[in-house]
Amino acid sequence: MNRRITALLAALLTVVAWPSMARAANSAAAAPAPLLAADLRQDCEQHKSEAEQPRGWARSRFEQCHRLDQKINLYAVGTNEYKGFIQYDLWVLARSNDGDRTVTFEIRLENAGIASQLNADLGYVSLDFAGCNTLNVSCNGATTYRSDKIENWFHHPEFATIVATSPNNVGAGAYHTVDLLAQMSLFVEYRDGITIPYSNPTAVINASRFDSAGAPLGGKFHGAVFTDFVPTLELDARQGSNHRSEARHVLDALQRPRLTFPSVVGKSVPGAAGSNRPLHRLMPKSYRDQNHDGAVSICTEVWGPEYPAGGLQCDEYPFQSTYEGSSTSTGGNPRQWHGSARPIDGAENGAGGTLLGNFYGAQRLIDTGDPAVSGSYGDAFYVKVLT
Repeated sequence: MNRRITALLAALLTVVAWPSMARAANSAAAAPAPLLAADLRQDCEQHKSEAEQPRGWARSRFEQCHRLDQKINLYAVGTNEYKGFIQYDLWVLARSNDGDRTVTFEIRLENAGIASQLNADLGYVSLDFAGCNTLNVSCNGATTYRSDKIENWFHHPEFATIVATSPNNVGAGAYHTVDLLAQMSLFVEYRDGITIPYSNPTAVINASRFDSAGAPLGGKFHGAVFTDFVPTLELDARQGSNHRSEARHVLDALQRPRLTFPSVVGKSVPGAAGSNRPLHRLMPKSYRDQNHDGAVSICTEVWGPEYPAGGLQCDEYPFQSTYEGSSTSTGGNPRQWHGSARPIDGAENGAGGTLLGNFYGAQRLIDTGDPAVSGSYGDAFYVKVLT
């Protein structure tokens, strides 16, 4: 009986053991160095399920993280006999800049370990960062590739700080946009010649965009964003809000479309936070004017030409500055619009417009689409009304 218990304990310890480097005894050597934003790392922990996906978790248009806390089980070639494991914690914290065309990636592979029954000298993890040094993008970093033993990763978890840069005023379209799709591959192996390696060519995928949009974004002429993050505009319908009338109008459009005009059978208004139907920024003035004119025609038809009396203005949702506006979304037929036009207080309408404009600038939302091309849109966003 004692021998059985001893054998069972030994088997359990084999499963959970760490390499001879004694993880606890070397905690100082493996401790994380200061990262781009300590609070981003903490928030990333709270969003682990999203962060462990290949595209990671974006906290904002300017902050994104990836985290893979993995235990790779190793098996023999041919027999599939279990041999042990290699374990690690991969972090990628990324920051894009609102003010210049740079994206910074700080990458670490922490807490590397190997099962005690395996020879630590034969355990390797390889990381390869790709996507840089393409057209209009270059990367400055100590390395973009490292293949090393488990023990070396444990004592020196820093992979690299990589800064991707795109020159100002180069790229496609009026706003000189350049897309970067950065990818990191993982290769885990036990180099005994008879163990199946683990490979993940797209362990990390990070999509960013550089632009030189200039004055339309409020003075920050150049910048970069993470395009996987879709921001949300918050409107305030509560007492004391300086744009309450507009917020209440948007709330009706989203939640009570039957109370809005034009009357369209089965009206379904896009843009609500939590849906899969965002709005998209529209920038050419001629198209924005067409959207506004379409909304004014509805206000005039329903409330009469005298509706502006008393300082009222024709408000519209979706906004005239979106592809979902009254004309661009209907092929020039506003009476079929899945939206709403309504006279509201002019001052509150103006305050809401200022809020929207500031939101566009703060989130670097630009128009990369073409209104004349179906399915071609600008940057996406959602709307949430506080009540």
